[in-house]
Amino acid sequence: MKKLLLVLAVFGSQLLAQNTSFNAKRMKAEFVGTIDPSQTTAQALAFIYPTGAPSPGGDSYKDFIAAQKINQDYTNFPASKSASKTMTTPTPVKGFGTSLYRLTPSGNPYDYTGGIPNDNAMAISKDGILCAAVNSIFWALDLNTGELLMPGPIGLKSLQQMAGGTAFENYYDPKLIYDPTQDRFVLVFLKDNDAANSRIIVCFSSTNNPADPWYVYRLNGNPLNNNRWTDFPAISLSETGLVVTANLIIPGVSWQVGFDGSVIWHLDKMAGFDGEDVNATVYTQISHDGKFTRNLHAVRGHDNIANQLQFLSNRNFDLQNDTIFLITLNEGQDTTINTQALVSNIPYGVPPNGKQGDTDTSDATKGLQTNDGRVLGAIQKDDWIQFVSTTAHGNNANAGIYHGFIANAQSSNPTITARVFYHPDRDYGYPNIAWTGAHTSQIQSLIGFNYTSIEGHPGVGAVQLGNDTSFSDPIDLKAGTTYVDRHSDSYERWGDYFAIQNMYDQQGQIIPSEVWMSGFYGDGPQQNRTYIAQVFGQDTLVPPHPDGGVSYPNPIVEGKLLTVQFNLEQDQNIQAQLFSANGQFIQNLTSRLLPTGPAELLIDMNGLSQGTYVVHITGDGGFSKIEKIIKL
Repeated sequence: MKKLLLVLAVFGSQLLAQNTSFNAKRMKAEFVGTIDPSQTTAQALAFIYPTGAPSPGGDSYKDFIAAQKINQDYTNFPASKSASKTMTTPTPVKGFGTSLYRLTPSGNPYDYTGGIPNDNAMAISKDGILCAAVNSIFWALDLNTGELLMPGPIGLKSLQQMAGGTAFENYYDPKLIYDPTQDRFVLVFLKDNDAANSRIIVCFSSTNNPADPWYVYRLNGNPLNNNRWTDFPAISLSETGLVVTANLIIPGVSWQVGFDGSVIWHLDKMAGFDGEDVNATVYTQISHDGKFTRNLHAVRGHDNIANQLQFLSNRNFDLQNDTIFLITLNEGQDTTINTQALVSNIPYGVPPNGKQGDTDTSDATKGLQTNDGRVLGAIQKDDWIQFVSTTAHGNNANAGIYHGFIANAQSSNPTITARVFYHPDRDYGYPNIAWTGAHTSQIQSLIGFNYTSIEGHPGVGAVQLGNDTSFSDPIDLKAGTTYVDRHSDSYERWGDYFAIQNMYDQQGQIIPSEVWMSGFYGDGPQQNRTYIAQVFGQDTLVPPHPDGGVSYPNPIVEGKLLTVQFNLEQDQNIQAQLFSANGQFIQNLTSRLLPTGPAELLIDMNGLSQGTYVVHITGDGGFSKIEKIIKL
């Protein structure tokens, strides 16, 4: 296997940009080699994972956050009236769903149960190739054929195999993202949690098929060579780069002094997709007013491509706080990092643990671990940012979802307003967010999350935030069948991540309202499972097409795409078929579940000969539309 030595820093300097200090170091990522998932081996493959309750940051963090949950008093929070649901925002609609499963030796599907926590990661391509990662395994499904794409007898690949590593190394915390402009996948995960061996593994797919070879690189998890290891990664994409954020941890000390700042890695993604030398810059020692910035979370572009490198941070350990830190990175000859401390109208704080059927509610440290109040998902569009986290609040003793909206996010005077989404009986945790507006000026979004209650079982849910900032009724995407009981520790793990992504058309543009999510649910016997769901937001502003819609351009010429507009009076499964002028069937075009309201069918007819065609659109709710199209 080809290996290149790590090229050390070209420059490293202490910089000051406005009120933020940082170190910057340029280097080349270590090229591990080209990893072919289809490659077989004559050796047995094995990987081992814990079923206990490891905590991000180590045992000292675990002890401190448990004490914070005991000390938290939700009655100190103001009631969040802005979260009250109105009738103006319709509920989202669930589409396709699947558990993450493996195949038995006889070829039968069997739900996969991995280590703890789930660490759900997911990405989906415009061609319907669904990739997912949980704990130490990688999985891929072709939604068009129902075929598992990872070669081998059970349809799984270990992160160890993807890294070209050995069975004596620990690989964990996977993150996945799809690049709609390059039609490629990126898989990022961590190796080992000690200073000598800590690495960030970065895998770029060579094609849009995850079963084809990947180009694999490694970044030093101890970039300053000062006894640190890397934890809790988050990723985003720009037009030219891949961004990885993470925390640096000092081993063997208390949580108060064990955190040594968050880091930002910025890599040349185009070189990675081509398997070439990858230039990288790492920013360390990022400080605001002399204090390290904690748990930097990279802000994704609403279409997965960020137009500005921005990051969010908060006081995630605090019982109650209202400050959100907005960090903006401008790379160039004079690189700057600027931090703006924003004060929200609603406070956040360390959330209570989620309760399930076997939880001792008299002990605040038991139940499903919600960790702290750090930012867990963030998106940007135009000049706004929306983000979500798990929080305590003043409406009841359950964990809720903190939703923040930052206006004028790329200006010198951004402002923030927040609202809390909560439930009278359920705890919500590990939210993530995706934009779903059908018009560019809309802010509406879908929020996916895990839920649980003392009367029910852990499941996966979603809610729509309307353009008027009201919440819809939530929907259950997957209801659990039992509580989770994997070990005898004081709590069960519920996170640490919830994956979410928009769907794209063949031009790489967002399909309005279609979002895919991956979360956590409980299934027998008391196991943690992963569920992946397609979710449709329902637009609150789009009027029906006048006169039932038109087809244009008609006649259509070579090089153009045909659009057929129509309206639906109820939710239904729609199928589109193509016929000749004399009624002879030519082909099935597409099908999917659509919500009530306006819709459009886009057809590429450039491969067809000249002539007259008939497009027939039908629905299982009684809808029918026939359009005659002339191809010149």
